[in-house]
Amino acid sequence: MLAEQEERRKSQLQMSGNLFIKQFFKLLTQKKLAEDIKKHYIEKVLHAVFFFGRVHKRMVKPVDFLGPKICQILQAKFPRPFEQYSSHLPSLTPYSILLQFGTEVAGCSTQEQMESFLRDFNETLQEELEQEANMKPSEFVFRAAVVSFSIYRDPSDGAATPLFYGASLSCSGLLERKIMIAILCIQTWHKAVAFAVHHGEHDLAIVFPDGVQSRAFYYTHGAFVEKQPCVKCRKMFHVDFQPPAGSARENSRWPYGNCAENESLSKLLQGIPGLQERVVSTHAPPLPNTYQAIEREFADIIENSFRNHLVQLLQERHFSHLPLQFF
Repeated sequence: MLAEQEERRKSQLQMSGNLFIKQFFKLLTQKKLAEDIKKHYIEKVLHAVFFFGRVHKRMVKPVDFLGPKICQILQAKFPRPFEQYSSHLPSLTPYSILLQFGTEVAGCSTQEQMESFLRDFNETLQEELEQEANMKPSEFVFRAAVVSFSIYRDPSDGAATPLFYGASLSCSGLLERKIMIAILCIQTWHKAVAFAVHHGEHDLAIVFPDGVQSRAFYYTHGAFVEKQPCVKCRKMFHVDFQPPAGSARENSRWPYGNCAENESLSKLLQGIPGLQERVVSTHAPPLPNTYQAIEREFADIIENSFRNHLVQLLQERHFSHLPLQFF
């Protein structure tokens, strides 16, 4: 029975990777893009998918995702992901790469534009899932169940920043999620968000200045529906959540760092000059709670804690290339 379940999960990963890569290629061919931009995104997606195949309990190789013919063609054209998927770590999950593409290349600057862009991708992918793989959307490994955006409106004049988007972790398996959260906290996310993830179990949060707002949506039946923040996000982030948090205490089985809010709030802090210095922690006196203290704790303790944890997690999948290298 266990062997059957593992084989089914391997098959779902294999088909999910194949369909995500195919769909992303279609997206790129629809856009008239410079070759260097195409190459940049193709390599990132290929590497991320191949990496998750490498650390899966039953390893899935690039040729398993692509088939021999396509594998040979892509390897000749884009050798780097094929060479480095078992030695280098990704800095984003596949769906977060799609979000980045939507903002940086497809030019989605409004909520309506981004939702339309993601809806088109999701719907086409869902058709392929049903026709080619006989899989339910919930079985698709690289889907992001929730997307969120963060925005800052200056309380003095109401001037608003662009929207900063994030996705929940688009990978399956608890070990894979823990690996990716550690990678993101070391390599990709803002130090204040990494601080909040690190202290999730300790009832310590980061407090955002007035004017920062966070909204989350789950995708269902072709529409994005607003959702309240989960218990873990409410513990980690003191921010203006919209819609406001309710009193429900749902059982959130996912680890701290899994939710879309981590990525969107991180991008906001990285993207708005001067905003990070106004973030404080809920450390009680005599412990300092300033942003500078958050940075010091990240440098002195948190980064190494995540790094050591990541090495241990990777070793469980016999991925032991040290020092850690990123794609």
